[in-house]
Amino acid sequence: MVNDQLKWDKDNFENIEEAWKGDLWDRRRLGEQLTQYVDRLQCGAVLALDAKWGEGKTWFVRNWAKHLDETNHNVIYLDAFANDYLDDPFLVITSEIANILKKDKSTKNSVNKLIELSASVGTALLPSLPKVALTIGLHLVGAGLLSGVLQQGYENAKDGIDALSDEASERIKESIQEKIAGHEAEKETLKEFKKHLADTVEKLENPLVFIIDELDRCRPDFAIRLIERIKHFFDIPKIVFVLVMNKPQLLQSVKSFYGYGSEMTEDYFEKFIDLTIKFPNNGNLINYETILKEELYRIGEVKNREEFNEFYFWVLALQLYKKYNSRELKRKINQYAILKTNDNKKNLVLIAFVFDVEFSKNLKFYSVVLTKLAENLNHYIGDSKYLGNTLINKLRNEYSIIESNIGYLYNMQVNLNEKYRTAGQQEAKEFQMLEIYKPFAICELKQSDDFISDWKNYVESGFNLNN
Repeated sequence: MVNDQLKWDKDNFENIEEAWKGDLWDRRRLGEQLTQYVDRLQCGAVLALDAKWGEGKTWFVRNWAKHLDETNHNVIYLDAFANDYLDDPFLVITSEIANILKKDKSTKNSVNKLIELSASVGTALLPSLPKVALTIGLHLVGAGLLSGVLQQGYENAKDGIDALSDEASERIKESIQEKIAGHEAEKETLKEFKKHLADTVEKLENPLVFIIDELDRCRPDFAIRLIERIKHFFDIPKIVFVLVMNKPQLLQSVKSFYGYGSEMTEDYFEKFIDLTIKFPNNGNLINYETILKEELYRIGEVKNREEFNEFYFWVLALQLYKKYNSRELKRKINQYAILKTNDNKKNLVLIAFVFDVEFSKNLKFYSVVLTKLAENLNHYIGDSKYLGNTLINKLRNEYSIIESNIGYLYNMQVNLNEKYRTAGQQEAKEFQMLEIYKPFAICELKQSDDFISDWKNYVESGFNLNN
């Protein structure tokens, strides 16, 4: 064991001091390309940044927001999930825009009128029928009739309910009449709001970039309403909205919420989105190596970020085999850090089970995983029988790693399979297998098959950080 001290570095997106610091996936390049694209836009736009869970969407947009701020852009970051307790996102969007416009000398004098107009538009967006229902509900409680219904039953309160139904009908009718009468006035208010907002942001030197994160985590009805509000009320030059989401996940949430069938496709969102940008593929092997070094240093498995040891190469081989995204990879490393033992040999097996609970001691598993590592090290393997020796020599000669327990296990498996081929030799093979795997076992072995079941029990009964 190199170091027992865990170095827990927590994300602090609220106070990023330097944009793109710790950029393990070369996201800065995408941020700079997006900045150039935004600067060239002559109209408003709604962009979607689409990436799977765990691929670092929030890290990217937070750092991009810092980059935009450092390059004299007006930028807003909004966590949709943190605001979805509200019924309508219109006033949230307007207030965020008003706050940023207050800070610019060229636009601060126009903010008060913008707030006044947004209040009028917001009032028009409030539904009238729920207010009527609330009034009726309060009337029921205030009159004591609601408790009477519960106590006496429906038949005894029938006359009172009929009277209230007539009253509700009249109030709903009045509400609808009011909405119809005020419709033209509301349309004019909306036109004036959009014109005033367009005239105001036109004074900005650079476009206003409004980033909305966690869209796929918030209430589906809130997410839909937010997207619709953006397109209908804020589609004006010099405001660029960036919607951060896992689009398939958002679509599935909307389907589940509204009960839509499979006929609802991503085309629905494309009506509101001008351009969808997908994260570049995270499959670059150098990035795997970089993030692994960082994570293994953090949990004390290497002395520094430049050190190489057998554990690092074995985890790299497992990662090349499983291809976890960055967040999943960190969780696997954290789970290992909680479960790790004081024996380096056992820890090699532990990390294999943490990465893949179907880890096996048979030759096929080792062969697949170690071949991935050999390919990463640019080493051609002709005959898989020599895979263990090849990697042992490679690590010793190029990285000064003398001990190679995984290579030893592979070689011993090859030798046993060649030496004991007949049914009559299986008892002798079992004895040899027990001797080989005893130093790597988590419990005392009585038979070689217990090696797998004991380790599964150990890992699965420990902490699980996948949820």
